[in-house]
Amino acid sequence: MALGYSIRIYGHVFNVGFRRYVHRYAVETSVRGYVENDIADQCVHIEAEGEQEDLDRFILLCKSGTPYSFIVDVRIELLPTLRHYTDFRQIR
Repeated sequence: MALGYSIRIYGHVFNVGFRRYVHRYAVETSVRGYVENDIADQCVHIEAEGEQEDLDRFILLCKSGTPYSFIVDVRIELLPTLRHYTDFRQIR
């Protein structure tokens, strides 16, 4: 059964290739949705949908970050309804 999460990653995540890193692993793990820089909240925001096993693997990869990033906090919320994304995109 497909699930959806809103994921916010805080720390040194801008200008370190973090969105490109997230996009790569989303495609590899069959996760759909998007990743964007949320300048107002000073985080990278991800909406991710997929099967639980794929999402678990994807979230672990997101938490590990790139060699140049430094993750301070990860906040994950279950989305109340699926958006039915068909692919994974980088925004902004």
